Formats: sequence, C-alpha cells, structure tokens
Amino acid sequence: MTATRRQATPGRWWAFALLAALVVGAFLVSLGLGAVPVAPSEVVGVIARKLGMSIGSEASPTAAAVIWEIRLPRALLAGVTGAAFAAAGAGLQGLFRNELADPYLLGIGPGAALGGVVGASAGAAAGAIAGGVVGGIFTGLLLKRLSRTRAAEPSRFILTGLALGLAITAWVGFIVFTSDRTKVPPLEFWLLGDLAGTTWAALGTTLVIVSIGLVGLLAGGRALDLLALGEADARRLGLDVGLTLMVLLMAIGAITGAAVGAAGVIVFVGLIAPHVARRVVGPAHRKMIIASAMIGALIVTLADLIGRTAVSPIEIPVGLVTAAIGGPFFLWLIRKPDYGTA
Repeated sequence: MTATRRQATPGRWWAFALLAALVVGAFLVSLGLGAVPVAPSEVVGVIARKLGMSIGSEASPTAAAVIWEIRLPRALLAGVTGAAFAAAGAGLQGLFRNELADPYLLGIGPGAALGGVVGASAGAAAGAIAGGVVGGIFTGLLLKRLSRTRAAEPSRFILTGLALGLAITAWVGFIVFTSDRTKVPPLEFWLLGDLAGTTWAALGTTLVIVSIGLVGLLAGGRALDLLALGEADARRLGLDVGLTLMVLLMAIGAITGAAVGAAGVIVFVGLIAPHVARRVVGPAHRKMIIASAMIGALIVTLADLIGRTAVSPIEIPVGLVTAAIGGPFFLWLIRKPDYGTA
C-alpha cells in the first residue's frame, strides 16, 4: 500500500504541474491575441515593466495600454470566475453525492444573478458583486431545505434545482427590464456571461471573496470525504452533517455569487471541471477542488479567447461557448445508466 501511494503521488503532482502550465499558457495566449496582436515577448515586457522589472521586449504605448487596461484584468477575471464556478461544482457534487450537481443546474447561479441585479440597481460601485454574494448564499441555504430527497431521488433533486433556477431567472428578467439601464447590465450579461469591460476594482473584489470561499471549501475537504461514505456513516464518525451542509453551502453561494456579480452566469463549468479533475487527481476532495479550480480557470480563459477572436470583431458571450461544450457533456451524463450519483 505504501509503495502504491508513493508511486501515485508523483503522478498526481505532475498532473497539477501540467494543469498549472496549461493555465499559464492559455493566459499568455489570451493576452497576446485580439484585434491588436501583441507578441509574447511584448506581453511579458508590459507586465514586467509595470512591476518594475526590465524583462521582455518594450511594447508600443497602444499595445501596452491594451494589455494592461483591457486584456490583463479580463484574463485574470476569466481565471478567477472559472475557478469559482468549478470549485463550487466540486463542492456541490461532494455535498450531495450527485454527479449532476452544478451551481447553474441547482439554481444557485440564477439566485446570485437575482441578487446581483438588485445590487446593481442600487447604484453602488460593488453593488452587483455584493448582491450576487447575498443572493448566492440565500439560494444555497434555500437549496439545503429542498435537499431532503437528494439521496433517494437524485434526478428529482436536479429537476427541483432547475425549476428553482427558471423561476428565479424570470424575476431577473423582470427586474432588468424595469430598472435603470444605465445602472443595471443587460439581461444577456446575467444569463450568458460577459467579461468585457472588466475593471481592476471588480477583479480585486471578486478575487478576495472567491479566495476566502475557496479556503472555506478546502477546510471542509475532510468533511466532504466523510459525506462520500453516506450521511449515516459520516454521523457515526462524528460529523455534524447539518452544520457542514450549511457552512459549505454558504461558502459555495459566496464564491458563485461573487463570480456571477462580476461576470454573469457562465454555465456548465461547474459540471465539467469536477468530472475531469476526479479522473486526473482522484476522489480526495481537497486535491479535487484545487484541480477543479485550475481546470475551470483554463476552460473559461479559453472560452473567452474563442468568444472574442473566432468571429472578430463580433464577440460571442463566454457562456455561449461553455454551453456549446457543456450541453453535449450533460446529455452524455444523463444517458449513463448510473447517472446522478458520484
């Protein structure tokens, strides 16, 4: 057993190293491609000079402004929101032992969007993000009350989440269409996701909230491992299942809400990334949450890159790109004979 563990561990660390390299590579490519092409050495040079270092080539003033003011915060927010949605999906799949669990499918994403719309209509600079966090947490706690059928009827639980999300989405549309359009982003932002117009302030607020929520999820990794044994066994081993559900759903709601408030609902990232991570690093939840976050960051970074370059100068919302990938993946999952349980 010890030898097996020693042989498996390096492979898993290599997997983390490979994921990190892929994320960094996608990030640098995203910074260089667009309406104003910028060479990789110039991309490095712009960032290095902003940090007081003389590395890479010196870019033109136009290229430097494009990189620092537009593409860099956008690419960073793509990574942060992708990590948030993916980690939230990993947490939900662990909490409910349901491989179809996802922030969007269970209604937490739409709930965060409703909170974000209300917050944005108040006119505060960070109102959308703050409202999204409140809406995400509230919907997560509401989901806890609706989760009594999750073990026996996983498909019914998912349908309950879908119905909840559709009902909330209707209210999102109603508030958007009746609010001041100068304060509230359009409906397509909330339903399809949009990283255009990202600011450093929005990135900073989102990063802080998502980081705190991720720490909370990682701290609950052992509890998620115990829940994988079943609630009865977890209780026998001393786990307070009710408290665990409440605390982790609050963390999931917070990171989902921050991501939605900053970039809208980006669908299916929280469904795809945990499945890939589970096969790459195994079922232990702490490792799986970290790997999921890295894979989610990679997915959204690449989706945003495709969305803004595929039919340039027209931009395709990032959520449409992830839906094009996630829709067939979801259909494949529900066709599996044992779908619904992780």
